[in-house]
Amino acid sequence: MKLSERLALLRAGYSKEEINAMIDEDAKAQPEEPEKPAEPSADQATMKVLATLANEVKDLKTAMYKKNIAETESSSGGQLKAEDILASLLNPPEDKKGE
Repeated sequence: MKLSERLALLRAGYSKEEINAMIDEDAKAQPEEPEKPAEPSADQATMKVLATLANEVKDLKTAMYKKNIAETESSSGGQLKAEDILASLLNPPEDKKGE
């Protein structure tokens, strides 16, 4: 019981003994808090599993990005230079199929 509630009861005419009796009744009526289990709760275990899965997904995404970059660079034969691109546009290589 808060101090302000006790003062209000005193002003209302209750004696100190009556107020103490009310406090004792309130303490008995309130249930005791159960002891915390030693093992983590199901929610905590679930959160750990979700965090682990999220990290694995992140690692997989990173690996896929690296693989895609490596495949793109290797399939194009390395980096093309700007001069090579312009040269192929201005003077295209001749097709020897017609000869």
